[in-house]
Amino acid sequence: MKAKSTYPFVTVFGFCKQGGGFTFILPGKEITIEGSDEVLPTLLMQCNGFNSVEKIAASVSVSTRYRIQEIKRLITTLLEYQIIVDARKYYEIFHEISENPMPFFHELSNEDVVAMLHSKSHLVRIPYSPRTKLEALFESRASTREFSGEPITKKDFLRLSWAMYGKIKRSSTYPESTIGLGTIPSGGALYPLRLYGIAMKIPTLQKNGVYKFGSRGISYLRSTNEEELIEIFGEHPTSFTIEYTAAILILICDFEQTTQKYSNRGYRYTFLEAGHAAQNAYLWCAEQGLGIVEVAGFNDKNLAKALQLPYPKQAPLIALVVGRKKS
Repeated sequence: MKAKSTYPFVTVFGFCKQGGGFTFILPGKEITIEGSDEVLPTLLMQCNGFNSVEKIAASVSVSTRYRIQEIKRLITTLLEYQIIVDARKYYEIFHEISENPMPFFHELSNEDVVAMLHSKSHLVRIPYSPRTKLEALFESRASTREFSGEPITKKDFLRLSWAMYGKIKRSSTYPESTIGLGTIPSGGALYPLRLYGIAMKIPTLQKNGVYKFGSRGISYLRSTNEEELIEIFGEHPTSFTIEYTAAILILICDFEQTTQKYSNRGYRYTFLEAGHAAQNAYLWCAEQGLGIVEVAGFNDKNLAKALQLPYPKQAPLIALVVGRKKS
């Protein structure tokens, strides 16, 4: 379902009058719009995310010499350059400026980081040992950074994918949604995430490479190799060793599926949902005796390219690296 109208919102870091036009400062670039000096300031003031294109064009036309169709064409140009965006798509700008490699850097020393790790803990304590199976899994849940290099099975691959983002039987008794219910909660039961996998040491699969999970199982997309994975995760990843890894599960999001309902706040819900799926993966691996580590330090664009995603409309949120534990 597509939105009936666009509600423009100014995204630029700043702008200034320069020569015969206005220069806009955006992430990593500057764009100059010429020949619209009279109308631009008035137009941009109304691009607050609450006014539709139709309302802005009608209002600006009254206060300037521009016709409504001319103003709409100017708005289209500003949208193309991302000087303004639909308020429900503001996540596209934010996702790009929060991607990795990081465009902004902290200035903490190693000593500062160590001090942060030794600060007062806010974790909740309980005065007894774990009593239930689930509580025991919480105790054994851990990040594994060294793998043995032994393979895992196709069954492991599929069961882990279901634990992370699987459909449950209760879906058939949930008439409000055609999508159904999953192994994790989702805002409005929209389930905007998609699950991809990179199989590296799964001999019971027909072939290793990039897979997409869905309601009909898994589908093979393309091959990959260690060189491409190094471009994604770095020459020497600190969290795991590529050559000993059995598989990598990647959660990506189709943001518009949730922002159409929840506007830009839907962007926040997608990360909450990814966190639920990642915790499921950790608990399942703890129960099965497999090693797992959550990795966020990947190159966003390189990983999106490997998964054949239309970035940033669809973008990777988190990667989970899985393998046999090193004894």
